Amino acid sequence: MFSYKNVVLQLYCCKVGMVSFMCKKYENEVLKMKNYLSLVPVSARVHRRQSRMTRICIVLAVFLVTALFSIADMWIRADKTESIRRSGNYHIILKNMPDDEAESAGEYPDVAAAAWCDEINPDADKDYSLNGKTAVLCGVEKAYLYDIRAFLTEGSYPEKDSEVMLGAWAKSSIGVEIGSVVTLHTPAGDQEYTVSGFCENNSEFEKTIDGSSVYMNREAFQEIKDQNGGSDEGGYYIRFKDGVNLKKAVASLKEQYGIPDEKVEENKKLMGFSGASSNETIKNVYPLAAFSFFLILAAGVMMISSCINSNVAQRTRFFGMLRCIGASKEQIMNIVRLEALNWCKSAIPAGCILGVVVNWILCAILKLLVKGEWGDMPLFGVSITGIVFGVAVGIVTVFIAAHAPARQAAKVSPVSAVSGVSETKKKIRHGANLRFFKVETALGIHHAVSAKKNLFLMTGSFALTIMLFLIFSACLDLVRSLLPSLNNFAPDIAIESQYNTNSLDRSLPEEISGLEGVECSFGTMMLPAASATINGREGRVDLSSYEEYMMQSSKDQVISGDLSKVYGDSNYALTIFSQDSRLDVGDKIIFDGQELEIACVLSFGIGGVSGEGVPTVVCSEETFTRLTGIQDYVMVNTVLEKKAPETTVEAIRALAGEDTFTDRREDYKMTYDSYWVIRVAVYGFLAIISLITLLNIMNSVSMSVSARIKQYGAMRAVGMESRQVTKMIAAEAVTYAVCGSIVGHIVGLFLHYLIYQKIILTHFGGKWKVPVNSIGVILLIVFTACVLAVYTPSKRIRNMAITDTINEL
Repeated sequence: MFSYKNVVLQLYCCKVGMVSFMCKKYENEVLKMKNYLSLVPVSARVHRRQSRMTRICIVLAVFLVTALFSIADMWIRADKTESIRRSGNYHIILKNMPDDEAESAGEYPDVAAAAWCDEINPDADKDYSLNGKTAVLCGVEKAYLYDIRAFLTEGSYPEKDSEVMLGAWAKSSIGVEIGSVVTLHTPAGDQEYTVSGFCENNSEFEKTIDGSSVYMNREAFQEIKDQNGGSDEGGYYIRFKDGVNLKKAVASLKEQYGIPDEKVEENKKLMGFSGASSNETIKNVYPLAAFSFFLILAAGVMMISSCINSNVAQRTRFFGMLRCIGASKEQIMNIVRLEALNWCKSAIPAGCILGVVVNWILCAILKLLVKGEWGDMPLFGVSITGIVFGVAVGIVTVFIAAHAPARQAAKVSPVSAVSGVSETKKKIRHGANLRFFKVETALGIHHAVSAKKNLFLMTGSFALTIMLFLIFSACLDLVRSLLPSLNNFAPDIAIESQYNTNSLDRSLPEEISGLEGVECSFGTMMLPAASATINGREGRVDLSSYEEYMMQSSKDQVISGDLSKVYGDSNYALTIFSQDSRLDVGDKIIFDGQELEIACVLSFGIGGVSGEGVPTVVCSEETFTRLTGIQDYVMVNTVLEKKAPETTVEAIRALAGEDTFTDRREDYKMTYDSYWVIRVAVYGFLAIISLITLLNIMNSVSMSVSARIKQYGAMRAVGMESRQVTKMIAAEAVTYAVCGSIVGHIVGLFLHYLIYQKIILTHFGGKWKVPVNSIGVILLIVFTACVLAVYTPSKRIRNMAITDTINEL
């Protein structure tokens, strides 16, 4: 049997491989060994340089997972904070329930807080105003303001029926203070109230509606409700205690008090953060995170396994020597596995620390520079989840990756230690194919193809990187489709008719266009849910108009048909793609006795307001006026130049008068910044995966050259030039790259097409196109990887004398 005493004897007597180097330097450590596994730390220090690339790969894999999950954790924390600030710290709302039944549910043992909040005019589209500004009325209990919403307040809760609390933005927009008397206008008449205080609520919403939220006690609210009739919107807000299983708590609450599902509305974001939401979209986030973890795990396994394979191939004689002195196959496998896990001692902490530091840097950039919706990102936050997953992926990856090399090392025969053969003998069925290539190229290809396992790992590594590039390319297109502000139909300023009628003067766009800093201004006429005959069947359509600028901007959105037919006074119209109400080129629509033919389908546009089932039909202004007799606009949009002065915005606001004025610049900026954050994050992820692949091929080619150093020496001794040796190494690297590129592009393009077909085209329309730009970037990365992989080993061989190469062990 193999024992540490035999090892000690061989370490002093043998003069082969690692042993001769270890004899003197590690003599004390050898004498202290208790069993054969004590060889592992000594061997690790001796082969520290050979294992460097493997340790770097482990560090990168751990870093990537730690950073990815840490940033996701920080984003969830920030999004939770932002969600609570925007919509409140509650889990469910009980709707349309009698007060006594709802309040009984609020006494459930797991409930931490509960309060009423009823609303009138929540969409700011009705005739309610405060001192001339749009008003959203809220009848609330004190607990809603101070507990559910946790507003920072100035002043006091409106205890009296004649008092109101306003949003903080009303201070400047309306010009009031605590104690001021304000006039509330309702359809039933005007009433005066005294301002009791202000609260820091959603000022962005108030800026958008150019008005204020008006908070009053429930008795005062009920009085206004009774005077104006109609129903209010709101409910009984409930927050559960920390640590409670939310899914079970909600189910138990509904069962105990007999509350039907339709009367329970979830705070989907807050429930989703705890994994308790019934929303399918939120549920799909968790498989996405698992998929990312699996991809990193797969990339790590392939690259680390390839590195260990090459390391084992270089040390064939060492493992053969161990077999000579009595080591069993199982003991050899244990040595290889423990060596691999031994690398984790330094690589995993380094990867975790690097991941945490990068997480801090990214959070600081998002919070201090990007701001907006990223302003709640915590600084110097440490994610236990990220660290745990990082450690897990490091250990699991190394353990899986070491399995195959360990079995390979165990197959080394004792004869290898004394024969001088540095790699396992294989039965050669045929030589390199010289029919199509020169000898050096053919030998390089043969070297790559003959090592089946290494070829599989390298092909998989390249293919995985290419697949990820193409998958994320499609995902970025999906994100772009989900963010309308990134397309041509994203005006900075909008003026909408106060009562959603075509009442804005036709000359208004021309007047706005003459202002300094205005790029263009255009109007839209609209007739929502208009009766029409669609392909012989009675139905309804949202009929809208486009003017010249909008027609020109639509050219990139064309899915099918001919947009030019829609210009001018014609009998043609276009439609905007919708999953629920599809019209196609050639469909006929009869409106008020006049027939329109669909000439074009767009993937995106302005005009749909009636919701599902009602198609959007758009025609030119001339055609719209001929069909309806309408000449004025329902909406006027304005696109500003980058350096447009604020005086221009104020001038447009003045022109809006009593109509609704909306400034979307800040929202679009936040959306644009968020999109670029997502892009940087995705490409950063891909860059690290590409770096791992690059290091992998560099390491594999270098190890392959080291393992065959005597062969190269022999070939140089018989007359092969250094240039030919370089070509041989290049042919091996290119073979890996070509095989990986073919597999990666075939699978990656299929997945890219699948994402488009199943998600993007189904919901947004459009055409699938081969992602030429992404493929170009991929080919550039592959070419760079090949060049760098060839450079170092070829330079090493060129700098070695032929005699040194032949004698190299």
